[in-house]
Amino acid sequence: MIKAETQTVIRNTGLLVHIPGGMALLSLPICLIFQEFYCILPFIVTAIISVGLGQLFYRLFRKKAETHLREAMLTVALSWGLIPLIGATPFLLTVSQSSPDISLTVLGFNNPWNAFFEAFSGFTSTGLSMAVSPSKLPHSLQWWRSFMEWIGGVGVIVLILSILEPSLSNYKLYSAEGRNTNLADSVTDTVRWIWKIYLLYTIISIILLRVAGMPWWDAINHGMTGISTGGFSIKDNSIGSYDPIIQIATIMIMTAGAISFYIHSKLIKERRISVLWSDSQHRLFWLILFFGILVLAWENRQFEGRILILDTIFQWVSALGTCGFNTVKIQDWSAAAKLILSIGLFTGAAAGSTAGGLKLSRVVSLGKGILWRVQHILKQPDGIPHYEIDGQKLTEEEANNRVQGAAVLAVFWISLIVVGTIILVHFAKPIYSLSDVIFEVTSALGGVGLSTGITDPLLHWAGKLVLMMFMWMGRLEVIPVVILLTSLFAWVRVRFEKIF
Repeated sequence: MIKAETQTVIRNTGLLVHIPGGMALLSLPICLIFQEFYCILPFIVTAIISVGLGQLFYRLFRKKAETHLREAMLTVALSWGLIPLIGATPFLLTVSQSSPDISLTVLGFNNPWNAFFEAFSGFTSTGLSMAVSPSKLPHSLQWWRSFMEWIGGVGVIVLILSILEPSLSNYKLYSAEGRNTNLADSVTDTVRWIWKIYLLYTIISIILLRVAGMPWWDAINHGMTGISTGGFSIKDNSIGSYDPIIQIATIMIMTAGAISFYIHSKLIKERRISVLWSDSQHRLFWLILFFGILVLAWENRQFEGRILILDTIFQWVSALGTCGFNTVKIQDWSAAAKLILSIGLFTGAAAGSTAGGLKLSRVVSLGKGILWRVQHILKQPDGIPHYEIDGQKLTEEEANNRVQGAAVLAVFWISLIVVGTIILVHFAKPIYSLSDVIFEVTSALGGVGLSTGITDPLLHWAGKLVLMMFMWMGRLEVIPVVILLTSLFAWVRVRFEKIF
């Protein structure tokens, strides 16, 4: 007998698993426009698998009870694991089609690990890629990579909740994906607001890149992966393939993606530029952005003998905004420069944006926690420490809960980076240094996509699995995945004990 909790998780997962099927059907016009008819069948098969599996899961237990927080977290973790597996189908099946357009880059997806890796990187809006030469991919697969990142950037839960009726279950699914931004009275209205802003900024990004000189196809793909802070490119050298004007336009798009939807909504409604630094996490964002550029420029001056001003600005914005575009080969930079960039990969940008990383709101909470602790030790003149963030006064219990939550997640992150580095160092080629491995692991966990070259089709399958796991955990901010894995472990242990 399947437990009620499991049935609810399966039902909710079935609803979400429909998403890659809908995406595949929407991608069929791209196959027709570019006359890549051999890509039609892979997308149709993707839709059949997605909708078939989704309907099976949903209809089996469609009348189960309302979702609780634990079930919501299990649903989100399981869905984000299954959706990329289905999303890998176009890569896997396109290889088997007889066509003169099949390149060595496409043939690389003969290895299922490469196809699954690409899909995990896409849906988690990370940007690490197994495509050696993205320019050699069919237009349909270029689009699929961009589409995955665009959907992944805003979140599959946000997508599905935008068409559902408001309920407590919806709120728990929304929060379980690591979101707490409220732009309206209900979750459904909030996610619809997010979609309006996201669509508006996507269109603006595409037009901006086109005006800067990008061809339309390039602008569409880079506009989608830029605002989603994903980082997939259709060029072999990413944004380094374009002139400085386009690189500056891309910096603006990456910066917009790093700012929370809440602030974007205030900017649209109030039309005041000052809202961009109206709260503590965004003030910290601009501060880190400015000083990070200065420190990285100084390091590049010491190592390269020149400042590399545009490349420095671009790479720091890409790292802090967890976008993953690049204009240079990171592996050619100094170990110190890589570690400086790793700080940006780790902290990430604003909570409530499309960016990954630990999130600056948590960095603020940790910083405030240190200050409050010092106040406790030194004692204020009135004997009562002041707990306040962005003008909001907190009780001691609320302050402790906020700091403890941020601290727990930070410990998880640091522990995972240490463990991941220890594992990956055994599978990376000997030419890569420890700083390269730390950078790669942090990039995967932070959902960034910048690479020192370790991510490669020839990387051992265990190394690919580690990076895929980290992209999955980082996108969901670790906790839901931990709950899912511990639940699976407990289930296996019970079955094992019954057998023996």
